[in-house]
Amino acid sequence: MVVTRLASPIDSAHIARLWRIASAAHRVTNELPAASIPEPPREGAHQQRVLGYLADPRTFAVLGEDDGEPVGVAFATPARTEDRANPQPIPGVAHVSMLAVRPDRWGQGLGRTILEAVQMIAGERGFARAQLWTHESNRRARRLYERLGWRSSKRIGVDDNGEPIRHYTRDL
Repeated sequence: MVVTRLASPIDSAHIARLWRIASAAHRVTNELPAASIPEPPREGAHQQRVLGYLADPRTFAVLGEDDGEPVGVAFATPARTEDRANPQPIPGVAHVSMLAVRPDRWGQGLGRTILEAVQMIAGERGFARAQLWTHESNRRARRLYERLGWRSSKRIGVDDNGEPIRHYTRDL
């Protein structure tokens, strides 16, 4: 049975590995460029990114575990404006990111369980709305978000690898 809990810095290596595996599987499943698949040496960089997020007291991550084994994760941080030179907080809005489920567990409702926990905790922490970005090619994720009440804002962007991404929002 999957249980969710707040992640801590001690979980950073597990989260980084889970994120890398899920991202690589997504790219293979959707026939995206192999060049955008993170190589194992970058795992340390992913772990440092996770540690950086978890060091911020306004940020939290929900970790899904099955018999103590990490099977999914998602982060929530205060949303910020897209001004890269001087990003400012957007009051009352949480930004959900790094939602990842171990590929051998896809289709078992874990993404839903983790995302619902993130939404609940964000609401308890005073956020009124949430936003996220997802790859246009990730139909599985887009269906999940839409089933849980997320709506496309119609904003389209491009990620660091040049892949199209879509913006979603919802009230909490």
